[in-house]
Amino acid sequence: MIISTKNSGISAKELGTAAKQLESYRRHLVSVQEKGGFDDLECSINLPFSTHLDAILEKAEAYRTKQLKMVVVIGIGGSNLGTQAVYDALPQKSVEMLFLDTVSSARFSLVLEKLTKHLKNKKQFLIVSISKSGGTTETMANTEALLSALKKPYGDIRDRLVVISDDGSKFSEAAKKQKIDHLGMQTKVGGRYSVFSAVGLFPLAVAGFNVHKLVEGARAAVEDGLLGDTTQNHALVSAHTTYAHAKKGRSIHNTFLFAPELESLGKWYRQLMGESIGKEKDLDGRIVHTGITPIVSIGSTDLHSMAQLYFGGPDDKFTNIVSVQASAHVSIPSKLVFPNMVEHLPRKSLDELMSAIVGGVTATYQKLKQPFLSIELEAVSEKELGYYLQFRMVEMMYLAQLMHVNAFDQPAVEGYKAETKKRLFK
Repeated sequence: MIISTKNSGISAKELGTAAKQLESYRRHLVSVQEKGGFDDLECSINLPFSTHLDAILEKAEAYRTKQLKMVVVIGIGGSNLGTQAVYDALPQKSVEMLFLDTVSSARFSLVLEKLTKHLKNKKQFLIVSISKSGGTTETMANTEALLSALKKPYGDIRDRLVVISDDGSKFSEAAKKQKIDHLGMQTKVGGRYSVFSAVGLFPLAVAGFNVHKLVEGARAAVEDGLLGDTTQNHALVSAHTTYAHAKKGRSIHNTFLFAPELESLGKWYRQLMGESIGKEKDLDGRIVHTGITPIVSIGSTDLHSMAQLYFGGPDDKFTNIVSVQASAHVSIPSKLVFPNMVEHLPRKSLDELMSAIVGGVTATYQKLKQPFLSIELEAVSEKELGYYLQFRMVEMMYLAQLMHVNAFDQPAVEGYKAETKKRLFK
C-alpha cells in the first residue's frame, strides 16, 4: 500500500509535531504489542500475531469439504462487515457467502431459497452465527428463524451450525449444552476490531480464502503503525491529517474508492469511524458531542451523482482517494461499433481508463485547492486487504487519542437495543 500526503494540506513540520503529541500513546501501543495477550483495550493489534489462528484453521478445515457450496454468516455490524468486505473485494468465489445482517423478510427469503432450492443436502452449507453475548436481537432472530425454516427440508441441522461468541457468554454456554460447535472471542476485542479473530478468519477460511496472506498483511500494518518515523507510520499520519482537517471545519470524511469491489470495505470503515469517535462524552466525562461523519463514495459511479456537491458545494469534507494499480484485464477493441464518440478509447484497457479518471479527479481537487490523501493498493489481494484493514484500525486508535475519546466503547448504541427489547416485551 502506498500513501501520499502531498496534497493533504498538512506539512512535514505539522506531522512532526503530531508525532511528538502522540509519542506517549505510540509507546503504549508498542508495550501492548510486546506484552501480547488480550488484557488491554488496544489488544486487537495482537490478533495477527496470536496462535489462535491454528485452532481456527483446524476447525475451518473440518468444514471445508468438496461438497460445501455456501456459507451463511449471521451477524450485524462488526460481526460481519469485515468478512463481507474481504469476500466482496476478492474474485475467488468457489464457495458462495450469504450475509444476514438485518431483519428483512425479503432478504431472509432469498437466502432460504438458495439454501433449499439450489442445494441437495445439508453438507453443502454451513451457518455461522456471531454475537459476543448472544443478546443481539437481529442476530438471534435470524438464527432461530433460519434453523426453524431449514428443519423441514434437512431435519436437524445443528451439526451445520458454528457459534462464535465470548467464552462464557449465554450464547456459547447454550451452544455447548446442545453440542453445537463453538469458537470463542477475546472479550476485550470489540466487534469493529475483530476481523482478525475467529469472527472474520473462520468463515473466510471455510470459504477458501488465504487467511495466512490476510494476516501477513495485518502484521505488516501493525509493525508500520508502531514506528516512530512518520514517513513509514501511515496510521499515525492519516489520523493526524483527518483530525487537523476536522479542526478546520472539514468534519465529513469521504472515502472515495475507485474500485467498485471495495464498496463493502468502505462500509466497514464507516462503522469503524462512526462507532469509535462519535461520542457524547470525552475521556474526562465531559459532554462534548464530538465526531467525524464518515461517508463512502464509489468511483467513477459517484462522479455522476455526488461530484457536483464535492467540487461545487461547501468545503466541509476531507477526502481519501483510494485506488488500485492498473492491470490490463479487459481492453476496448480497436474497431468500434460507435467510433468517434469518445476520443482515444481504442485499445485502452478498462483499468487504464479508471487510472485516467483517478488522475482527472485528483487534478480537479488540486485545481480547487481541496485537500485529499492518496492511498494506492498494489492489488486487490488478501495481503493488501489485510494491511488496509489493520492500518485503519490502528489509525482509529490514534485518531480517538487526538480527539480525547474512547475508541472502544459504543454506549449510545445500547439505547436503541434497550428500547427495541421493551417493545418486544410489550
